[in-house]
Amino acid sequence: MATEQELQAVELAIIAALDIHSHYQHRAASAVVNDINKSLQKVGNSTAKELLAILDELTDFEKSRFLSGNFTTARLRELRDIIDGYASGAGNALNDAWTATASSYAAYEASYMASVISAVFEDAPEVPDTDFYQLAISKPFSGGKPYGGKLMNELLADYTTDQRALLLSTVRIGVSSGLTTSDIVKQVRGTSALNFQDGITQQARNSAEMLVRTAREHLSSQAYSNIYQMLGAPYVIDVATLDGRTSKYCASIDGSLHDANQPHPEPPYHPHCRTKQIPSYDGEIEGNRPFVTALKVKGRDGVSKFRSIGDMTKNQREKAGLEVGQVPGSTTYSKWFSGQGTDFQREWLGNTRYKLYTEGKYTLDRFVDPQSGRQYTIDELRMRDADTFRQIFGE
Repeated sequence: MATEQELQAVELAIIAALDIHSHYQHRAASAVVNDINKSLQKVGNSTAKELLAILDELTDFEKSRFLSGNFTTARLRELRDIIDGYASGAGNALNDAWTATASSYAAYEASYMASVISAVFEDAPEVPDTDFYQLAISKPFSGGKPYGGKLMNELLADYTTDQRALLLSTVRIGVSSGLTTSDIVKQVRGTSALNFQDGITQQARNSAEMLVRTAREHLSSQAYSNIYQMLGAPYVIDVATLDGRTSKYCASIDGSLHDANQPHPEPPYHPHCRTKQIPSYDGEIEGNRPFVTALKVKGRDGVSKFRSIGDMTKNQREKAGLEVGQVPGSTTYSKWFSGQGTDFQREWLGNTRYKLYTEGKYTLDRFVDPQSGRQYTIDELRMRDADTFRQIFGE
């Protein structure tokens, strides 16, 4: 059993290590995503060719039967097979890339956390011969929609089903709207003018990336949780990222304390979640936490978005008001946010929420549903707090 001093040293080490390690995690996930994207592109291209060959051959009768959900002719059954094949191909691309790395990644994450702990004190618990991957996939995701409460195998199955439904509905809408076969295929594959980013194949890629990145965070979270249990830490604390990309929900729960020996929510709390849990001996966070303050930067395409620090020019850094530093570990997102500039606060909250925050004395947790983690819409906020809206907005 670790002593109080050793565990506090572990807390310091973990906070420092996870800040650096998160960059590795992102790059490692990108490699998996790139492999999936290549496979999905092939599936999309193959499906586009098959659709071109068959849609022009359909008679008016067959189109009518297809729109009513009936596949009663040989050509319609072939069309159904093309749609099923697309879904199966997309699902296999995701499954193959996932299974090729997921088990080793879960084991690596457990070993990594154990090595961080071992570097602090000599009698650190040894990592047992445990299948950390099976432990993780046997536990449902904690967060809200669309993954909350589901197991990994269910999410993989949902992906295949969703891609079939998306292709089927796209073709149906195209046929019922009188689009040409070429136009229908463009909606599937995308157009060269937009670098094929505007078709449902791109949506399949986006969905796969979101699932893979979030699922790998689940593997990490569960691996760390098991190592913390071996360490005998009585508490775990949610630690969100102090920057402008953090979700309203993670900002609202940053610093939340959980009894490690009782059921408790665990990250990822939503798609692309970056919140981590660290062990704590006394319910406090030791040491310092890093932060990044920056506004969105407009790129050559005219779109404003957050940019990686290493991918920003000196001029862009100045326009973004980039500031990097550290604050005491006990500083929650809410406290840190209160000390940021007006431009940063307004951009992160939006104009209406910013007025509620400054003039209505709203705390950050009031912008999200504490049960589902979903951000309330402005209309929902108005209904929940009509008096405040009338005072601030005259409504």
